[in-house]
Amino acid sequence: MPVSAMDRRNGIPVLGLGTYPLRGGEAQSAIAMALDCGIRHIDTAQMYGNEADTGRAVVASGIARSELYVVTKVDPGNAGKDRFASSVARSMDDLGGPADLLLIHWPPPAADFDAALERLAKEKQKGMARAIGVSNFTAAMMRRAQVLTGGAIICNQVEFHPLLDQSGLLAEAGKLGIALTAYSPLARGRALKPAAVQEVARRVARAASEVVLRWIVQQGVVAIPMTTKRANALSNLRALDFELSGSDMALLSAIGTNQGRTINPTWMAGRWED
Repeated sequence: MPVSAMDRRNGIPVLGLGTYPLRGGEAQSAIAMALDCGIRHIDTAQMYGNEADTGRAVVASGIARSELYVVTKVDPGNAGKDRFASSVARSMDDLGGPADLLLIHWPPPAADFDAALERLAKEKQKGMARAIGVSNFTAAMMRRAQVLTGGAIICNQVEFHPLLDQSGLLAEAGKLGIALTAYSPLARGRALKPAAVQEVARRVARAASEVVLRWIVQQGVVAIPMTTKRANALSNLRALDFELSGSDMALLSAIGTNQGRTINPTWMAGRWED
């Protein structure tokens, strides 16, 4: 059934704004535009270099902070013992207060994995974030993270779109009570091109981007597409006001393979199948 931008998965608004690679005035303008369109979920990260821009845009919007949902992520270089807490403190200063959701951006090295998750849980206990999660974690890593945090992980932010088969990860996340958030939900435009996507878009008289986003949220996955254009932001919101048939969902799901990644850094080689 149709949903709204404020419908939630584990407390996370189902459609937000991704901000990578925006910085400075461009980032602030995009966030202001998205908020004006009705989007209330903003995703940033230490790695993006735009947390302060996010904080400024949130204040300038005049919208009560309680009405917004701001997510940030700890940079891999800050995940160690000496930098974790201080980096989070800087992030919260830049954002103007606690994040709604704090994630570890990429899996820590195996030797520091347990300790990094314990550090993350401690930041929640200190009040630096209202909730905690992870990003780019495999099924095995999610299971371990839930054990280490006493089940406190509410989200795993991962690449998710029709070109990449993440069905196994989605099923495991559901068992663990973890919501998936889709970054790069349009695969930087690649997900709009398959014949199946175009066929469904014609049949339902919708933009291909709306079809892809609908396929994501209809599976219970949060989506955070990045855009600087009002027309695109409004189109993204229209992905929430219709429903795809079971056959159309299956047609789009059949596209994906385990080779469909857009984001695949060398340090993750051999870890995705964990």
